[in-house]
Amino acid sequence: MSKTAQLGIFFLLGIVILLIIFEVVSGVSFFKSEKTYTSYFSSVGELRVGSEVKLSGVEVGRVKGITLAGQNVEIEMAIDENVMIRKDSKASINMTSLLGTAYVGLTFGSPNSPILREGDVIPSLVPVDFNTLITKLDVTVDMFNNQLFDYDDKIKSILGNLNKIVASVASSEGTFGKLVNDPEIYNELNSTLEFFSSISNKIDSGEGTLGMLVNDQTIYLEAKKALVKLNYITEQMTTGQGSLGKLLNDDELYNSINELSANLNALVGKINRGQGTLGKLINDDRLYYDALNSVRKLKNAAEVQEDLAPLTTITAAFGVMTLF
Repeated sequence: MSKTAQLGIFFLLGIVILLIIFEVVSGVSFFKSEKTYTSYFSSVGELRVGSEVKLSGVEVGRVKGITLAGQNVEIEMAIDENVMIRKDSKASINMTSLLGTAYVGLTFGSPNSPILREGDVIPSLVPVDFNTLITKLDVTVDMFNNQLFDYDDKIKSILGNLNKIVASVASSEGTFGKLVNDPEIYNELNSTLEFFSSISNKIDSGEGTLGMLVNDQTIYLEAKKALVKLNYITEQMTTGQGSLGKLLNDDELYNSINELSANLNALVGKINRGQGTLGKLINDDRLYYDALNSVRKLKNAAEVQEDLAPLTTITAAFGVMTLF
């Protein structure tokens, strides 16, 4: 092969490599078919030629050109031919981060919407003004710094008090300082924990009353039997079986008790009103006074009898002597 042919092949390879590098850097494709679309924005921010075009986060093309169109900015996008862009799809300028690069984001649109033809305009959304956003963020940071400056004395006072507290704790001053640094408290706490640990070990091994209650299966079985019996008794009471069940469920007994209570209430009412013999005995004051007079009469009669007793004896003796 002649030197001229070798030089020609080398030149062609160089051009291919340059085209590949240019495609990678600029985003303009020379080896794959693409469709061109346009979109209009009031501002494009940091968007540049060669910036990515993404459909729901997936890269589908590059920005081919950015030009002014009256009061708007026209963006020309080269998108892969196989990607379908619909009429109700929306274009927006997004940022990868506050300090990152900008890209054009596209939405899918509705499945029933017609597909745009090459050269059609993709409707755009109002872009976010990142400069205004950053300005507001700066203002917010300044306000926060001013608030911190206003409370600077209070913060210093709080930090000073905390420093004093930490120093007092470190020097074993105060209750908390002694709790933190006194080894006797640690030893006592350790002995207490050992005591509870020994109790727990005894319970686990079945020692003592509590250990037997926890580990003795007989107590468990007896308790289970008792619960079974109690459940049986409860079922009988619920179904009205037995004396206690009838007492709880028999309406006749309830009615009888209710009737007896009504009769007792009526009887007490009659007694309170002085009706009947018992009512008169309780409520009639004349019976009390008659009884009181009878007692007094009996007392007077007894006293007279005591006064006449010597005279009666003499009279009887004189009568006896007369007979003889």
